[in-house]
Amino acid sequence: MGRLLKEIEHGCDDWSIGSAEFFVEPEDRRGKIIVGVHCRIDDFEESDIALLDTGAQWSIAGGEVAQEFEDYPIEVRDVTLKSRYGDITGNLVISRITLLADDGSDLSMESTIFISKDWPGPIVLGFRGFLEKLRIALDPGIRDGEQVFYFGLCE
Repeated sequence: MGRLLKEIEHGCDDWSIGSAEFFVEPEDRRGKIIVGVHCRIDDFEESDIALLDTGAQWSIAGGEVAQEFEDYPIEVRDVTLKSRYGDITGNLVISRITLLADDGSDLSMESTIFISKDWPGPIVLGFRGFLEKLRIALDPGIRDGEQVFYFGLCE
């Protein structure tokens, strides 16, 4: 898959530490597109495909992940999120999100995540507290199955 380079004073250097295939699936008949990437929340054994959403204010998790967080001690604050599903109440917590690499290294970092047992959607990787700390690139490839998601830390 390769690496992406940035120009430095005396040549070039890698900025991405890992890359993985990403998934593009039509969400509905209105032509919306979902970009999914593999990640792991906290130390949970299971990995998930998460919606990569640069327009989402926070990373969001519900369902089984929210159940794991029911007694989670690191609560930042209670919030109400306005979403396409209506108002959803939950907690902002500090936890770890790990992007899983097919090539190179996984990237794991402390992140702010909105956790709600009422969230009916997929895990969402949002801007504040997560994507704002990363360099990312999407290479759509030429054919299906050649899509590559590159990621690295902003330094």
